[in-house]
This record gives sequence, structure tokens and C-alpha cells, in this order.
Amino acid sequence: MTPGDSPVRSRLARALTWLSAAALAVMMFWTIADIVLRTLFRLPLRGSVALVETMLVLVAVLALAECFGRDEQIKVDVFDHMVSGRGLSFLKLLGDVATLVFVLLLAATMVQPLMDAWRFWDIKPDIPVPIAALLGVMELALVASAFVLVVKIARALRRSTSPGREA
Repeated sequence: MTPGDSPVRSRLARALTWLSAAALAVMMFWTIADIVLRTLFRLPLRGSVALVETMLVLVAVLALAECFGRDEQIKVDVFDHMVSGRGLSFLKLLGDVATLVFVLLLAATMVQPLMDAWRFWDIKPDIPVPIAALLGVMELALVASAFVLVVKIARALRRSTSPGREA
């Protein structure tokens, strides 16, 4: 993360990143095995598309907290050279607040589908993965990302209100 970072935030984001890396490894090795078996033995692995689709979602969502914590998301810096340092800090804070609102809205809209998937115990058709488990992991990752963003915003506000410190 960043120097002087919260240990809880760092560990949480790092754990989710490791889970993301594991999902990427599963996706990669499954695809390699599918290609080798299909090519050499004409024996494709069933559910490959569903597994890759599931792992791809997990790779993206689980890595969000670390990405937000390190401030490494893709940004368009068209206005950076047009505003002062204080103005730029304000714009970055505004972007973080907008991102937090979006992540919270996304997490909130996922609650009902998660409850429905849990209630009816939906399972992906091609692989025996409960959809509730997938949505639960995604919800956890979004809540963790929101936590990381809240800590990041609080630090930015503290820095901007500290006397004698340029934001």
C-alpha cells in the first residue's frame, strides 16, 4: 500500500489480492489443461467457459481493494496540469468520493440477488458452483473496497485540514 498505511487495510487488501491471484491461476491452468486435452486426446474439459467466466469476475473484483488502496486505477489526467496543487487534491478527493458512492451502490444492488441465490440455492449450469457463494465473495470484495476507500478519503481530509501542510 502506502507508507504509514493502516495494517488492517493493508492485510485485508493483500489477502483479497492473493485470492485474486489464485483465481487467475485456476483460470490459467484450467485453460491450459483444456487446450492440451482437447488437442492431444480430443477430450475437452466440460464447463471451461463457465469456469473461466467465474474466475475472471473474481480476478477483477477481488483486486479492487488493493487497486484503490495503492491509487493505481486507470485515470484520465487531462486537468492535472490546469489546476493548482490544492485544486488537484480536491479533484482527487471528489473522484474518490464518487468511486465510494459507486462501489456502495453496486454492493447495495447485489444484496437482493445474493439473497435470492441463497434462498433458491442456484447453481451455475455447467459447473457445480453455487451462485450465492460467487455473489457472496463479490459482496465481500466490494465491502472491503468501500472500507479501503473510506480510510483513504479520511486520510485525505485529515491531510487537507492539517495546519501548515499542503494537500
